[in-house]
Amino acid sequence: MSSMPLSLHFVFSFICTIGFSIFLSAPKRSLPYAGLIGAIGWVLYVYLFRVTNNPILSNFIPATIVGVASEVFARYLKQPAIVFVIPGIIPLVPGLGMYNTMLYLVQENYELAASTGATALLVGGAISLGILLVTSFVKTINTIKLKKAISSFNHVITKKDSNYENNIMTEDVSLDNDDDNDENYENEK
Repeated sequence: MSSMPLSLHFVFSFICTIGFSIFLSAPKRSLPYAGLIGAIGWVLYVYLFRVTNNPILSNFIPATIVGVASEVFARYLKQPAIVFVIPGIIPLVPGLGMYNTMLYLVQENYELAASTGATALLVGGAISLGILLVTSFVKTINTIKLKKAISSFNHVITKKDSNYENNIMTEDVSLDNDDDNDENYENEK
């Protein structure tokens, strides 16, 4: 990992993420937010990798943060979360690891190719798992909220239906009373 300052990592990953957002035809309004998400994810990765030297953990945590930030900005900007997730994880994708795997295979260095390829696959899995956990959690919360809303809506409809039936019954009774009054009126004549 280079000794480049984190501020430069932030700037370059911000630009990179915005570039991919444009390439993916993201709405113009979402570009700075997607750039911010990608930059935060990448800077967090660089910091964690410098501290732990563990590429899997260093990708899992930023991917989770990218997922959370994507869901937050999706609600704030009323956009699908995918508009922020895909560009946000682009800096984290282990492209160099996959390239080196192919390079080692071509050079017939199979042991190094297997090691590099396994690490790249585990990193990709960590990124996927981080996004999956956040997305599943948000969908579960939304499903619970939807079920509560439907339940309360059904409760309101049931109350209205019972009130409607009660009103019909009282109207029928009052109509019957009107008939009795009509008979009494005719008898009085």
